[in-house]
Amino acid sequence: MIDIYPNAQSLSAICPRCSSTSEGSGKVYFQGTHVLAEHRCNDCGFDYYASLPIGHAALYPVTFSQDGKYAQYNLEKGTWMALPLIKSLQEKPEREAEINLFQVQKGRELLLVNCLDSCFGHVFTKIWNVYLLKKKFPTNTLAVLLPARCSWLINDEMVEIWAVDLPLQEIDKGVKHLDSWVKEQFKRFDRVTLSVVPVHVDQEQLNFGKILQAKPFDLADFGRLPVQLTFIWRNDRFWLNSRLLDLLHKASIKFGGLSLLRGLFCYQQARLMGRLFQKIRKVLPDANFIVTGLGKQGRLGSGLQDRRVEQIDLSVEREWNEIYRQSHLVIGVHGSHMLIPTALSAGFIEILPRHKLPHITEDIGRHQPGRLAHFLGRFVDEFSSPHLVSRHVLAVVKGFGFIYTNFIKQSNGNLFKNIQGLKESDNPN
Repeated sequence: MIDIYPNAQSLSAICPRCSSTSEGSGKVYFQGTHVLAEHRCNDCGFDYYASLPIGHAALYPVTFSQDGKYAQYNLEKGTWMALPLIKSLQEKPEREAEINLFQVQKGRELLLVNCLDSCFGHVFTKIWNVYLLKKKFPTNTLAVLLPARCSWLINDEMVEIWAVDLPLQEIDKGVKHLDSWVKEQFKRFDRVTLSVVPVHVDQEQLNFGKILQAKPFDLADFGRLPVQLTFIWRNDRFWLNSRLLDLLHKASIKFGGLSLLRGLFCYQQARLMGRLFQKIRKVLPDANFIVTGLGKQGRLGSGLQDRRVEQIDLSVEREWNEIYRQSHLVIGVHGSHMLIPTALSAGFIEILPRHKLPHITEDIGRHQPGRLAHFLGRFVDEFSSPHLVSRHVLAVVKGFGFIYTNFIKQSNGNLFKNIQGLKESDNPN
């Protein structure tokens, strides 16, 4: 935890101009995704900002002058985070954001969790800290700062919600008047501390049934329910299975031509998905095939239930969650859109682009216990064919009974008890 009110904890940072180490001035600024400390270098007298070590900034710290002339950050891994942050202080946010306070709590000391981010996956995984902190500090007053569209993920009436009504992609630009609004809330408390919001937490401690208000797939029903397979569609990240199209896709992103070629990429993805389900249907003729996701471009083949939308709202989230919790497998390309589906389904097959290999499992919500995790959760290469993906699907569906019976019920009774415990703890009621 980091003390930020009434006095901000002084943390050291490296001057971006002379590389000397200095302590903070005791003043902080709430930019949006980031909380910044104001610094003055002891050696050269230079004024600069330093990101507080919360969220991703704990992994990739940033120090910079407000005009952006001087900056220090991880050039290899932190550019995606540092450049939007620096730009937001240079240009200042122009769009007005409505900020609302819900579930007001009483108390003298506040623990604040900043979950603002421009990426839904980052918001969702940061929110996990709210539930872990509530377990660890059940009597503390807890508040969460988050995008308004994600407020439904807070299901504890004892947690204050500070909701910023902005589209996610706007949050990187900074939130206008956020700093003054947040500091006004601080006046209700004697002391405020800021959570460091680890971005890699132990999912096994989480109750996804409660967080998502939907009971995850019960493995005991795997062989009793009609087989349901769900493909998670994206219209900005594709399964292409073609080196030429992959090269064209990367070029379109680099040179700004994605909007012109999106139709081609959607066509190829829909084609591959149709071939995949055709192969599966030959072995599992009664299986249900559903497609969810954002963007309806790309014509789907017959026999596929199209649940894609052009815009997501809470009713869509609820509908999709019901689909995921009844899915034997969810299938899709690596990305934050896989977090909720994998938290609710029995298993998954993720198509993993090679440049995302360092980030494997970051978008997986729930891991099954023991050897089931390896059997039910599978990663395949981005150039995998429909034939290969179908073999993985059939191996899971056809082989689950043997694995479940022999590895769990007979060979490892304690693990079977753990699964039963997980089923009870995942019940949102």
